[in-house]
Amino acid sequence: MAKIPVSLIEEIKERSPIDEVVSRYVQLKRAGSNLTARCPFHSERTPSFVVFPSTQSFYCFGCGAGGDVITFLMRIENLEYMDALRTLAERAGVTLPESDAAGGVETVSRRRLYDMNRDAARYYRDQLFDEKIGADARRYLTDRGLSPAVIKRFGLGFAPDDFGAMSRHMKGLGYTDAELTAGFLCKISEKNGRPYDMFRGRVMFPIIDTSGRVIAFGGRVMGDGKPKYLNSSDTPVFKKSRNLFALNYAKNNCADEMILCEGYMDVIALHAAGFGNAVATLGTALTPEQARIMTKYTKRVILTYDSDEAGQRADARGIGLLSEVGLDVRILKLQGAKDPDEFIRKYGADAFRDALAGSDGKFTHTLKSIMDKYTGGDPDTKLKMTREVNEYIAGIDSAVEREIYINQASAALGISADSIKSDVSFIINKNRRRGRKEEQGKLLREASGIGDRVNRDKLTKLHAASCEETVLGMLASFPEYLARSSNGEPLTKDDFSTEFGRRAFSAMAEIYAENGSFDIGAAAGVLTPDEISRITKLAVGRSRLDNGEDVFDANVAALRAEKSRQLAKGEDAFDAIRRLREKNKGNT
Repeated sequence: MAKIPVSLIEEIKERSPIDEVVSRYVQLKRAGSNLTARCPFHSERTPSFVVFPSTQSFYCFGCGAGGDVITFLMRIENLEYMDALRTLAERAGVTLPESDAAGGVETVSRRRLYDMNRDAARYYRDQLFDEKIGADARRYLTDRGLSPAVIKRFGLGFAPDDFGAMSRHMKGLGYTDAELTAGFLCKISEKNGRPYDMFRGRVMFPIIDTSGRVIAFGGRVMGDGKPKYLNSSDTPVFKKSRNLFALNYAKNNCADEMILCEGYMDVIALHAAGFGNAVATLGTALTPEQARIMTKYTKRVILTYDSDEAGQRADARGIGLLSEVGLDVRILKLQGAKDPDEFIRKYGADAFRDALAGSDGKFTHTLKSIMDKYTGGDPDTKLKMTREVNEYIAGIDSAVEREIYINQASAALGISADSIKSDVSFIINKNRRRGRKEEQGKLLREASGIGDRVNRDKLTKLHAASCEETVLGMLASFPEYLARSSNGEPLTKDDFSTEFGRRAFSAMAEIYAENGSFDIGAAAGVLTPDEISRITKLAVGRSRLDNGEDVFDANVAALRAEKSRQLAKGEDAFDAIRRLREKNKGNT
C-alpha cells in the first residue's frame, strides 16, 4: 500500500480541482451544481459522464468508470497510481517523498523515458545529417519534396542499418538495457541475451505529444523492405490509441477543421504546403480515444483516406466514431493521386485547397458508397439498397438532420420522401423497443449479480452483497463511520461475506488507521480502477439517501446476520444438531 500520507494526497487534490483537470480532456457543461460531458472512456451520444465538484469525484452512468482526480488521470493517461500522483504533484508544485508504494521494486520512471526518447531523437537526427551515414536518407527525403527546414521542424532522423549502433550510443549516455527495452528502442535477443536496435535502416519520425515531449517513434524503410512502417509499441509514456502524429503542431491551427490522414508523409507534405491542421493515426485504425481527443481541438474533421476497399472501410469507421463524439465529418476523395502527398507534388497546394472545398458530407459520401455497392436495376436490388440507406438514416439522432437526409435520399433513389420517412420511423421504433429490452435485461443482470466482474461473489451472496454496498457507500461518504462501534462491536473485514467487500473495507480501514482520515485517492494504490469505480458509484448512490447512524447500524446488523447465516450453511450435520439443541434449551 502507498505510504504517501493522506494529508499530502488531499493537498495535491486541493491544488488540482477535478473540474479543471477533466476539462483538459473533455468539454464540460454545467448541469446544476455538477458538470456533465460525453464520457472520455467510451463512445456515447448522450452525455452520461458527471463531475461532482462538491466531492471532487466523477462517475459515468454509462460505462461505470468513476473515482477522483487521481483515478481519472490513471485512466485517461494509462498511468500507474504513483505516476498519476507524481504528475498531479508536479503540476501542483507539491514535492512527494522519495520512497513510495512500489514496495522497493525498481521500475523505469516516466521522466527517465522522456529523457531517453529526447536523446534518441537527437541521435537519429545527427545520423541523418552525418555527411556519409545519412546521405541516402537525406536524398530520399529530398526526393519526396521535403526541404531542410521541414525536415528540421519535424525532427526527422535516420537509424543506421546496424544492430547495435543506437544502443551503444545510448548506453554511453548512461541508459540501461531495461530502460531501452521499456521504451521500445531495443529488444533482447533470445539467442545470445544481448540487446539489439529495434529501428535499423529507416527514416525516423519522432512522435511528439502536445506538451512537446518525444514519446515514441515511427520508422519507414527507404526501399521495398517489410514492414514499410515500424512503429513503437505501447510503453509507459505512449499509447497508440490515445495519440495523433503532428497534433503538437496542428492543435494551434485546427479550431475550425482538422485533416485526418493515413501516413506521416501525408501530414508532413500538407504542413509544408501550408495546411497546418493535418494529423495522422499511428499505424492503427482510428480509435474512439483519438476521436474524443479531436473534440478538444476542432469542430470538423476531413477524412483523406485512400479510395481502395481498405480506405472505404476506414471511412465508414471514421464517420461512425467521429459522429458519435459530435464532430462534423467530411470525406475527401482525391482524383489523379493515391494520397495527399502525391496530389500536392503533382498538382500543388491550390488544387488541394479546391479539393478540400469540394469534399463530401458524411451522408452524401455514405449514400454514394451504398449506391455504388448495389449494381443492377431490378426491384430486389433496389429494395436492399433502400433498406440499407434507411437503416443509416434511422441511426441519426437529430430529427432535422434525418429530414434533410430523407429528402436527399428520395431524390437520389427515386422513392417518395413519405415512404422513406415511414420506413425510417418503423426502424427507429423497433430499435427503441430492442434498446429498452436490452436495458431492462442489463438492470436485471446487475441487480442479480450476473456477470459482475468487480464483485464475483454477488451472484451467490446477493443479500449480503446488497448490505455490503450500503455500508461501503456510507463509509466512503462518511469516513468517521470507520471508527464507529456498531451495536457494541467494531466493524471488521470478517463481517463481510464477499471478497470485494473484504478488500474494500480493509483498504479503507487501513488508510483511516494510519491517517485518521480516508481519501479514495489513497485507495487507488491498492484497489483496481474498477473497484475504485464501484466504490464511487456506491458513494454517489448514497448522496440523496438517509445516511444516519441508525441506517448504518441496521445495515451492519443485517450484514452480520447474513454472514452468520452463510456460516451456518457450511456446518456439518453434527454441528447443526448441536446448535439447534442449544437454541431449544434457551426456549424452555
